Parts: sequence; C-alpha cells; structure tokens
Amino acid sequence: MPHRHDDIILELDRLRLTLNPRVGASVVSLMIRDDDQRWTPVFRTMPKDSDSASDAGSFAMLPWTNRIKDARFAFNGQTHTLRPNASDSTAIHGFARDLPWTIADRSPITARFVFDSRPLSKDTINYPFNFGAVVRFEIRPQGVEIDLSLTNLDDRPIPVGCGHHPYIHRHLFSDADNLHVKLDVAGRYPTNGCIPIGEPETDAICTSLANGDPIANPGLDDVFSGFGGVAVFDWAASNVRMTMRCTDNLNHVVIYTPRLDDGSADEFVCVEPTTMVNDGFNRHAEGSTSTGVIILNPNETLRTRMTLAFSTCS
Repeated sequence: MPHRHDDIILELDRLRLTLNPRVGASVVSLMIRDDDQRWTPVFRTMPKDSDSASDAGSFAMLPWTNRIKDARFAFNGQTHTLRPNASDSTAIHGFARDLPWTIADRSPITARFVFDSRPLSKDTINYPFNFGAVVRFEIRPQGVEIDLSLTNLDDRPIPVGCGHHPYIHRHLFSDADNLHVKLDVAGRYPTNGCIPIGEPETDAICTSLANGDPIANPGLDDVFSGFGGVAVFDWAASNVRMTMRCTDNLNHVVIYTPRLDDGSADEFVCVEPTTMVNDGFNRHAEGSTSTGVIILNPNETLRTRMTLAFSTCS
C-alpha cells in the first residue's frame, strides 16, 4: 500500500501534532521533545501505509461513542438499524472517523476540519439523521487544544454523543516509566461484552484511579460515570506529566488497557472522554436519565473541548 502524502503537521517548541483530514480528521501522531532535542511519541503513531482510523493515535467518535448493542436503537417511537462494524455485531465508535473531512482553514499551529453528512449516500452514512461536525486543533508551547462540535442538520430532533479515543504510550523517554493515571469517577458500570447491564458502582478500580496508582495490567475495557473532567498522566522516569482537561459534558470515560496474546500489558492505554455511556441510545430509550445522550433540536450544536497540557512531574 502506498504511503500517505496528505498528513498535516502542526509544530511548536517541544510538541508536534500530525493530523490527516482524509482519515476521519484523526491524529496520526503526537510527539514531545525533551531538553536533549529527542522526540518521542505520546500517542500511538499511525503506520505510514495505513488509511484506517483504527490505526490512528487518536480519533473522534461521533455521532455516538463506543458500542450500540446489536447495532440497533430506538428513538421517538422508531427502531433504527445500523450496519454492524465490529466482530461482536455491535456498531462501534460512530462512523465519521471512517470518512474524509474537509479542511476549513489551517495555520502553522492550527487546523480546522468540517464534516457534513447531507451530501453522502445512505449506503455511506451509518446513521438515520443528518448532522455536521467541526474539529479544531491548536498546538501551543506546552499543550494541545481540541474543540469538537456536532450540529443537528436534520428537520427533527436527533440523539447524539461524541468523544475522543487516544492511544497513550506507557513509556516515553525511559523504559523505566511506570505510567500513573489519576482521575475521579463516580462508578464503573457492570457490563456484558462492554454493554452496561446495571447502574455504576464504586469499586477498587475507581479507588485506584482516584489515588493515581500505576495503571498496571488490569485488562480493562470499561465505562465509568461521573468523570470529573481532569485526568493526570505521570511518566516519572521521563519526568513528564500530561494533564487532560475536558468540558463538563465529557462526563463519562472509557478506560481500555489491552493485553497481548501472552497476557502481558500492551504498550498503549486508552483513556477516552465521552459525553455518553456505552449503548447510551438504548439506555436512554429505556428511560435512564444518566446516559449522557444529548438530544439536539434542528440547528442546535453540542460543543466539547479537550486540552492536553504538558509539564514536569516535579
């Protein structure tokens, strides 16, 4: 497969952010430079010959996040069937990540991409409503800002959700790094196949996250409620801290700590701030009031922001 030639690079001081509009406006890579001028990846780096957002360093999830059970949901008295795009027959991570976005404007330190579902065929759009989205990236001397918004372009109310899916390295400049992750959550949902089957409960994992313990190898693929909007990542051996701050509407978080075939921890950890719980559309239809699903009237917009600020651990 030929290499991509349309990546966009934003660089300033010690950070370099690479993006690709054609691959879902995804983050190809996020790199940080130390005082010795060494670059190392913070996010997973997309292979040069990949055109799949599933290989990205981070991608946007919309117009829903994570899984919809059986690729089917009810809204306003109608049942809508989607095309499954996961091996478990769920509809996963929305679909805007799989399609090209349009470059609206860019500078050496900013880039803004837009998406409009209306001109696309029903075979392309895996969602029964019309919507638009905008994502804007800005790189700063010590951080990155990502604004993600979603607008109802239909003539009726629509249910939506959005979020981010970063793949974060466990190690930066030092193999001795033991990544600590600190964040507050209200509880973890009991799940079956990543689909919630009850209400969130506080447990030892929630306590470990609140304490900022090493992320270790718990084999998580879980969704948490009541995310406080701040997550702190410490790579002590590399003396790097990353503080993730999110708007209040990104009040759920999915944490994914994959394992390799031999049971050891994968190099990447995913901490995914989202507006909604897994299978939120169906939980909303069942009457749950804490799904995080947003109902947008025509021309209304859901706006979110995630910032990543870098500093030292000391």
